[in-house]
Amino acid sequence: MEFFALERQSDYHLPWFCHFAKLESDMLCRSKRIQLLVLAFWLLSSSWLKADEQPTPGKQVEQHFVSPALPGERFGYLMFLPKAYGTDHRKWPVMMFLHGSGERGDDLKLVKVHGPPKLVEERADFPFIVISPQCPKDQWWPGDVQQQLLAELLDDVLTRFNADPQRVSLTGLSMGGFGSWTLAARYPNRFAAVVPICGGGDPDDAAQLKSTPIWVFHGAKDVGVPLKLSEEMVSAIQKVGGSSKLTVYPDAGHDSWTETYKNEALYDWLLAQRRESLMPMPIANANVAFANVGNVSLNLGQPEDKNSFAAKVYLSTSPEFATALRERIGPQRKQLAAAIYAWANSQTAEQLAGKAGRERSRIAARELCERIVFAGRPDIPFDVAFDLYFVRHNGKLKLSAK
Repeated sequence: MEFFALERQSDYHLPWFCHFAKLESDMLCRSKRIQLLVLAFWLLSSSWLKADEQPTPGKQVEQHFVSPALPGERFGYLMFLPKAYGTDHRKWPVMMFLHGSGERGDDLKLVKVHGPPKLVEERADFPFIVISPQCPKDQWWPGDVQQQLLAELLDDVLTRFNADPQRVSLTGLSMGGFGSWTLAARYPNRFAAVVPICGGGDPDDAAQLKSTPIWVFHGAKDVGVPLKLSEEMVSAIQKVGGSSKLTVYPDAGHDSWTETYKNEALYDWLLAQRRESLMPMPIANANVAFANVGNVSLNLGQPEDKNSFAAKVYLSTSPEFATALRERIGPQRKQLAAAIYAWANSQTAEQLAGKAGRERSRIAARELCERIVFAGRPDIPFDVAFDLYFVRHNGKLKLSAK
């Protein structure tokens, strides 16, 4: 956030007499000093600048993570250590929980409303280190940038705490279920078990997932995320020799997580899982940096068609070229975003949907970038990444693969 914006914001918090003081020239300096004091107080009280509370066994605390590889990218997360943590030399199993779309933002209290973060508020003896990140507003877990941040956070926790890298489980609900499928496929050898709830993924990822124990949960009456999406994933994994299993609640709608997370058999199953092969740390791709182009969202066709498209566009490059790429993008950012918008507007919803549509959009965005930013002669290696990408056709969400 820019200093000017902060200074203007601080005006609203000044005492009434400071506004009258501005009328007198001899009081101007005093007013400015007060503004700066208010600004300093605002900065010091900001959750991003305050030192995080030290994680304490038996307690869930708010933490903040800043990406070491992606400048400006960050999110908050909840951290829980079991009550017995630190009483001996054992390494503890880790559980990463991904919330749904309704809990996005910058208020970590929202993350506590469902699942493991809610559970550990009342169970100090819960036998996992639990990390529950919060997805920023207008982002979603399966996006490229958020996937990178999740991997980096997991690296950080496994490095700093007495955690067992062979017993890391991943679970999430709704949007977090989609994110769990995507993260597990992207890093297939890192998780001892995965529990996606009322989510969906890309069946083409089945080969990467076949060696990971996966227990899927879904409600038969779910109209928000159809049961078919979980069935397709489980079927695809089983066809390539995997052991994924599906539990369907016949009377449940979208909320299939409440019943799942209160099932002690689930935690017994997770504790029994252990990944035998170890990958070297870290798991995050430290060789990729991003330049933000912007958001592209529009309605397709006639309003009654209920068709829409949305994408958050980044350009990716290696760290040594990151600064040069961001400087090059800066002056053309609006023009490039407008060109991508115009191109997407010329397509139909079906042309933009699914894995083929995403790749089609990626190629088009790259060609536009080459023409607008580099005048047809790129001198910096780059590719296009979508942190958010979805299409609705006739009001129904069309999944887009990573």
